Amino acid sequence: MKRRSLIQAAGGLAAFCAVAQLRAQPSAISKIIVPFAPGAGSDAMARFFGSELSKSMGRQFVIDNRTGAGGAVGADLVAKAPPDGQTLLFIASPFTTVAASGGTPKYDPTQFAPVAIMGAGPLLFASHPTLPGNNLRETIEHIKTNPGKYNYGSAGSGSINHLVVELLKQRTGTSIVHIPYRGIAFATTDLLAGQLQFMTGSVPALMPYIKDGKIKALALTSKDRAPSVPGVPGMEELGFKDFDVNNYWGLMAPPGTPAAITSELNAAINKLIAQPAVTARLRQDATEPTSLEGAAITAYVAADYQRWKHLITSTNMKLG
Repeated sequence: MKRRSLIQAAGGLAAFCAVAQLRAQPSAISKIIVPFAPGAGSDAMARFFGSELSKSMGRQFVIDNRTGAGGAVGADLVAKAPPDGQTLLFIASPFTTVAASGGTPKYDPTQFAPVAIMGAGPLLFASHPTLPGNNLRETIEHIKTNPGKYNYGSAGSGSINHLVVELLKQRTGTSIVHIPYRGIAFATTDLLAGQLQFMTGSVPALMPYIKDGKIKALALTSKDRAPSVPGVPGMEELGFKDFDVNNYWGLMAPPGTPAAITSELNAAINKLIAQPAVTARLRQDATEPTSLEGAAITAYVAADYQRWKHLITSTNMKLG
């Protein structure tokens, strides 16, 4: 019993010293590893939060883009980093979808130390204007009468754009051909040109084309409508029950990072999220602020991970 108490005390002292060391070095630089290309929506959001954290915490947070394998390269780098709060991972939906797809390198998203989930919001189901249907229900009914005739694009096998359509296919018994791209921007270009007929994408990326009439908004991937796009229906009102998919943004730390460190970061981020300017920035990307802590973050990530893992195994999906 004494030995256990001594070990616990030693662990608590180590965590205290780690936090104290960070606070004592206001000039210390912390890295936020962003596993997405510079200029992408997630990269822009990471830079925004890195800048805001630098101001509020009195130490510098710099962005380090480490792309590759759908985000697995960046995740693997952080998984092996020292658990001292100096290296963090910026996450979005690929954090769980790529892990569920069994990509290389492999990692378990539930083993990372939770820092924050800053916000979550739906993607958008969209189609080329030549594809019949004024909403997702009508479009799916048309596709079902023409199995294999139409195709959809994604950011690559195992991406959220891929798996959310595969989930829709599973739930509706629809046959539509998947065309993977090296990034969703390339798929969007082909949708505009009519080479693709269907896809999902982020609300801010697709809305300019929707307003110009170049593509059609069919539905949000979420259960309900979103405040940022009130004119687009959610899944439930179109008759798609128990369908609720959201993209999310957050931060994770290496496995084993002391709770004292992650809790301090979580408190700083949640304080930022409460500021009107930060809330407005999130809502620009159709994202609602989220203030989860500790175990709730791990549970959120685990539920998303298990959902996609179940889809892949239950459909015997081939990913390559």
